Amino acid sequence: MTHSRRSFLIGVPGVAAAAMIASSTSAALAGQPHQTPIAIRSRSAVDAPELPELVVDYPDHVDLRVHYISRDADDPAGCTTRGPEETVEAEVPAGAAAVHLDGVRYELLQFHFHTPSEHVLDEHHFPIEQHFVHRGPKGETLVVGLFLTGGGRGGTLQDAVLHTLPEECGKEVEVSVDLSGAFPDDLSTFRYDGSLTTAPYTEGVSWLVLRQHRAVTDSSVEGLEELFPKGNARELQPLNDRTVHYRKQR
Repeated sequence: MTHSRRSFLIGVPGVAAAAMIASSTSAALAGQPHQTPIAIRSRSAVDAPELPELVVDYPDHVDLRVHYISRDADDPAGCTTRGPEETVEAEVPAGAAAVHLDGVRYELLQFHFHTPSEHVLDEHHFPIEQHFVHRGPKGETLVVGLFLTGGGRGGTLQDAVLHTLPEECGKEVEVSVDLSGAFPDDLSTFRYDGSLTTAPYTEGVSWLVLRQHRAVTDSSVEGLEELFPKGNARELQPLNDRTVHYRKQR
């Protein structure tokens, strides 16, 4: 996906998407890159109750196509080599799910997983981070990040996918899930302007990282860690001139 550089416009509710995303200068003109992931410090985040609430419109039933995203398909050893930018991705049917911010619809394209978590919250790495990738009406990219831990009882959307992980170069897996329970009840988010975390690291991505984590079974965590024994998370990036905002929503 390619996108022009965008940044957050804070405190202007009532204008379509303006409280989340607005045009700005290129990364080169800005002088400092706005890359993802970052270390989030809750005490340093600026409270922003004026930002629009996150409205989730995910269905209770959807059929997903889960496949392994390979970055070395042309390598003879690629099927057994786990690259740091590879992942398992669940493709969502077009138009099936979306989130809304200030009345603007962002369609859910896919979600995927990183181990360990790419973002760090208050100096804590989580076992897994799940990224829900959305596209706005003008091609904007909005990603909702969710931290996953072990110790859960099962039955979650995440467990349904992580229990059926496809191998690299293997067949894709079809799984039916309840997408409506994808997120915790607490939808408080840390919001900032960042980038994709895989090449070409395109900027202009709006990030909403949920403060509340979701527990999955230990076997779900172990399955992803076994698939990526060296991990598939990008290293932390400098915050530079950005401000992380916190929108409480419980």
